[in-house]
Amino acid sequence: MKVGIYNRWLATLGGGEKHSLAIAEYLSHNHEVHVISHQSVSREEAAQRLNLDLSQVQFDVIPACSSEELQQMTADYDLFLNTSFMEFLSSKAKHSAALIFFPAPIGEGSTPRLRYRLGWAAKRWFMIPTFSDGVVNIRPQKNQRQEIEVSSLVRIKLPESYQSYQLSFELAILKKSIQQVTLTLDRKQVEKVSFDDPERFKSIVVTIPQTRGRQQELVIEAPNSEMDGTASLVMTGITVHTPRYKMFQSIFQGVLSKYGLRFQLLLLPYSAILEAMDTYDALWANSEYTRRWIRNYWNRESRVLYPPVDIEAIKPAPKKNQILNVGRFFAGDHNKKHKVMVRAFKEIVDEGLKDWELHLVGGTDPREINQKYLAEVIAETQGYPIYVHPDLPYPDLLKLYSESAIYWHASGYGEDENREPVKFEHFGITTVEGMAAGCVPVVIGKGGQTEIVRHGQNGYLWYSLDELKQYTRNLIAKPELRKSLSTAAIVDSQRYSTQNFQNILRERLKEIGTDQ
Repeated sequence: MKVGIYNRWLATLGGGEKHSLAIAEYLSHNHEVHVISHQSVSREEAAQRLNLDLSQVQFDVIPACSSEELQQMTADYDLFLNTSFMEFLSSKAKHSAALIFFPAPIGEGSTPRLRYRLGWAAKRWFMIPTFSDGVVNIRPQKNQRQEIEVSSLVRIKLPESYQSYQLSFELAILKKSIQQVTLTLDRKQVEKVSFDDPERFKSIVVTIPQTRGRQQELVIEAPNSEMDGTASLVMTGITVHTPRYKMFQSIFQGVLSKYGLRFQLLLLPYSAILEAMDTYDALWANSEYTRRWIRNYWNRESRVLYPPVDIEAIKPAPKKNQILNVGRFFAGDHNKKHKVMVRAFKEIVDEGLKDWELHLVGGTDPREINQKYLAEVIAETQGYPIYVHPDLPYPDLLKLYSESAIYWHASGYGEDENREPVKFEHFGITTVEGMAAGCVPVVIGKGGQTEIVRHGQNGYLWYSLDELKQYTRNLIAKPELRKSLSTAAIVDSQRYSTQNFQNILRERLKEIGTDQ
């Protein structure tokens, strides 16, 4: 059987990519497996970093393209698996499944199709450009400026017009390694822009010739920059210089500005997302939390396929008086709430705790905004037994896991789970890793954490900082309780072992009619 596994963000080699490649590893034992992405990734590096055997897996690189273009290639495979975050392409394969890390909201009520048809009609009339690829993050609005972080390859569908018009915007780089950006209009290069320093905007104006009955495409690309799915550029002030677009700007200013941005970003009517997902034999959710939101957002059922956790590599050791948290250091609303944990631990120390340490481990990002966040976290720790470990080597991380007594997690604290569920941990791999090492988890009781931790049986779920401190003090004061919960945590972590993952994957494949 020929298997295609697609992941646009493969080069990041993050948790979602390990989930994808663990499926590839299993299927490669008996089938021809192709992992498809848009940037060259070393198979050996992926295998080493993610602790997988990928020797029988073929890595295929294809040109970056839209979801509509990608769906044509799916017909080449007997089994096609879409494992790419927020990628809603249709499948034409004989057998197929989509692994959903979190669903996109499609609006409420019974008329989303009608509303978004009206939205598309408004886009055409107001002459609003559309990002078809490359959007990474929307920064909080400031001074009436909405800044959009984009990857090193951006595609913008331009409005058709019977007359030529000008498109203007401001562009800046986010990575010092980027020195030049090219602009291509309908596959013809129209401009090269040189940059010196990150976050220094340059004004750009492009003349768009008249078109009849078709949209043109503007491609903004940073040549030789890695396509790793992270933000490389930032744009603001996108303007189409026509009377209709001016009217659009006047209508969607102030309180309605967020809807103006939504019109720019909208590529597919939301009903088309469901139409694409309905071409798959099954939807697989990476957790019960994600499964619940698939039902809420899409009114579709899915089956859970938890990611595998390397619990075999994590061994408990004699415990030290230390608390551990593992999570990337980055700014923004979706950050890992390191400052929250630092302040909570400082309060416990100020209340009399002695001879205990807090250790924060996480990967870093070279962008200035994220380096500033890391510096702020480190500054918060001064004068307290708190240690920050950026980009800690894996063997050292395993040592910290094995020696730590308590595991903390606070992602999503202060956020509204019903309004923005995407800001919470959809599963919680690091919590499972901590449990496998015998750390007692004391984690926020939201998101996927509630599937992993059984309150009072293998750890604690907290909902306020007072509860976080209370449960932690209780564990510190009662070593026997800590030992009992630690033993239960180790046992329960086995649920997410590689062997269990493969057993469940085998069942999921049988459910869609393959011979596994």
